Amino acid sequence: MRSISRAAYLPGESRRIFGQVAQAGFWVEAATTSPEVFAERLAIYQGEVIALHPFYELNGRITRLFFDLLAIQQGYAPIDYSQALQDDAEVGNNYIRASIECVQRAGHRMLTQLVLAGLTPLKGEAV
Repeated sequence: MRSISRAAYLPGESRRIFGQVAQAGFWVEAATTSPEVFAERLAIYQGEVIALHPFYELNGRITRLFFDLLAIQQGYAPIDYSQALQDDAEVGNNYIRASIECVQRAGHRMLTQLVLAGLTPLKGEAV
């Protein structure tokens, strides 16, 4: 398994990830299937973008904004991460924990749950 955090892999992995993200039908199909499927797809690619970032500070605000725009494009409100971004004395920040799961374990389960919890259809939009 290769590490995409190495500089040599960044251009190729960027093209692969953003090439897949750019496929409009990919998002339309996911958004019209169910909120769960759409949230999972958002989380998978959000995790890929988080892992792609060459610095470990995660660049969370820009990443969240980018995926908010994808959600809006498919008839959802911007994803509400307010609960996930709260610092809890016992467990810390859930968004950061989910991001670490994406990077260190190639897992998206926790991020999918956070995205799904914050996903709301825009009024008047069929989703």
